[in-house]
Amino acid sequence: MTGDLTLYAENRKNRPYEFVHHTKMKTGTGENCPFCGGHEGWTTEAVYQDGADADWQIRVFPNMFPAVSEENREAGSETFYEQQAGIGRHEVVVDTREHLETIDTFSEERIDRILAVLQERSHALQEEHTAYVQIFKNCGPSAGMSIRHSHWQLIGLPLVPKRIGNMAEKMKQADCLFCKMLLHEQKEKIRIASETKDFLAITPYASRFPYEVWIAPKLHRRSFCEMTPKERKDLTHILWALLQRIVGIREEIGYNICIIDGPKNEDFHWHIEILPRIGGFAGFEYATECYINMVLPEKAAEYYRDKK
Repeated sequence: MTGDLTLYAENRKNRPYEFVHHTKMKTGTGENCPFCGGHEGWTTEAVYQDGADADWQIRVFPNMFPAVSEENREAGSETFYEQQAGIGRHEVVVDTREHLETIDTFSEERIDRILAVLQERSHALQEEHTAYVQIFKNCGPSAGMSIRHSHWQLIGLPLVPKRIGNMAEKMKQADCLFCKMLLHEQKEKIRIASETKDFLAITPYASRFPYEVWIAPKLHRRSFCEMTPKERKDLTHILWALLQRIVGIREEIGYNICIIDGPKNEDFHWHIEILPRIGGFAGFEYATECYINMVLPEKAAEYYRDKK
């Protein structure tokens, strides 16, 4: 599906380790946080806010330090290398007024509202001059979080990332290889983490991270933006349940939530990838683009199915 190569080495979790990771927050109060309620003037102007400044719960605004720019810049003057101007849009979705709240403590109803806003903003970015929109959430410093306050990000890119393009091409070659993969997993059952009427959660066969889990619509659905309110409610239930298990893997675990859509106006099978950050990429992974995983996906699925 992705072309990823993974080595499974369960013995790696027993190797000696002489370092202690410790990340200290500058402050735990939110008094200097631009995302907290009451600090609306500290950010760029909101493009969406579900209430007045005194009582909003979800607020969306352009990133003050964007990865891509809305300015119509020219590419560089290099002649040997291929270049393209990084034109696009980068937005922040703050999903709580409170500095220390985390998504695993939200109600299902609240997560449903957040997903609805993400759909709306993704659709808006797709209407602009973007080839691909990436939605993601970094939870914890080990997952790349720079501000403690809970938030999501959307980046509309002028091109399709290599991994997404590869997946789209594989799906097209096999009349949706993703659908066939889900049918195989439903038959085998050993990598199913959770299941609802409309969605299936699996620990993918070639998972890059320990306890990596994907949530996908059972029926072929091209885009996250096309999900119906009924389907979204079903997704909310399975996502909420999995988050309760993820935060139980170990104390203060970091993880990423990535909504994987296809290239704009192309067929695809959208899904969510949740990536717990246990261990980290080192020289081998960066040199080879091959991953070493110390937890078999079948064992990870057993953990997610265990209701204790």
